[in-house]
Amino acid sequence: MKTCVKIFSISLVLFSAMWINAASQRENTPPPPGTVIARSGDWEKQFLGSPSMEILSDGRYVFTHDDFTAHTDVYESKDRGRKWTRIGGFDRQRSGTLFAVKDILYQIGYAIPGVEGVSAECVAIRKSIDGGRTWTEPKDAKTGLILSDSIYYTDPVPVLFHNGRVWWQVDVVDKSKKGWAERFSMMVISASLDSDLLDAASWTRSNPVPWKQHEYFSGWVEGNVVADPDGKMHSIARVEDWKRPGGGGKTVARFNLSDDGKTLSFDPETGFINFPGGASKFCVRFDDVTKKYWVLTTDGFNGGARNRLNLVCSDDLKAWNVRSILYHHPDKLSGFQYCDWRIVGDDIHFVCRLGWYGKNFHDSNYMIFDTIKNFRKRTRNDDAEMLK
Repeated sequence: MKTCVKIFSISLVLFSAMWINAASQRENTPPPPGTVIARSGDWEKQFLGSPSMEILSDGRYVFTHDDFTAHTDVYESKDRGRKWTRIGGFDRQRSGTLFAVKDILYQIGYAIPGVEGVSAECVAIRKSIDGGRTWTEPKDAKTGLILSDSIYYTDPVPVLFHNGRVWWQVDVVDKSKKGWAERFSMMVISASLDSDLLDAASWTRSNPVPWKQHEYFSGWVEGNVVADPDGKMHSIARVEDWKRPGGGGKTVARFNLSDDGKTLSFDPETGFINFPGGASKFCVRFDDVTKKYWVLTTDGFNGGARNRLNLVCSDDLKAWNVRSILYHHPDKLSGFQYCDWRIVGDDIHFVCRLGWYGKNFHDSNYMIFDTIKNFRKRTRNDDAEMLK
């Protein structure tokens, strides 16, 4: 009898594992592109978000993502993205950016700390000295709760190392406003690379820049702090522009940031610029070889879905053009979104939040890793074929 029960239990576990694996996408659909890092156990109810990646000096890749809740999982690859292993995780924090200072890992993001006397929606930073396996716990202003006096929001936008400081953009939230994107004010924070980054006193804030009503645009969110060719700093933020004549998905807001990081400003006459895929989160990074700024952006050619992934570049942070289409798919159930990436030699290695024959393009059921070979030489002649 015990043997029968044991066999039944093993069979049930195996059946459950098969069901979880199969449930991550609809039946009778092709496998997703790239290398799968993580997948949803239920494409109708469980979703994966906020991919971020860092590469350590010994060649290890570290990756974090959340599950649309305040829980973050940590993965590692020892073979440049071919195989990934979950090595840890933490609760009460999501939508975070990974970065490393002298191989000490940090993850800074949106936190729900559950600490009496501070905001329930904070910005917190954690530190790992063992490659992401264990992390410090933000409990107060000395241990990682760096913004806790108001309501904040973040997403995995890049940090910028510039003039001996680390720079990052956060969103201050006004929930009294009705529209989703108009709730966000842009703000930049920075700290000396030599300071204790877990101490709130180490961080300098800019003034927040709130959204003002506009004829064609309805809000902004998720900015990237960047330095232009003259060394002047800016933040380039996603814009909700669906009222724009000719269709949306092609605008960003360009802010000016003072050298001391305390003054952030925006000119509505010159600050809105054309940008392919500007309606979804993106990561701007500078390439020392080409002296260009590169981005992986997502837009849609089918009812606003994020079903096209583009390689975009600029010489001056003002004029942007699509160099090549990397993925595109005709189905609105598929979405390539929120990519984080690094330049590795002549290639770009990137992670992507992927909706693949799931509930819809937005509610992503996969996290994938992939490579763009010889990205600097790509042109529109190298556009990918339509996926099936």
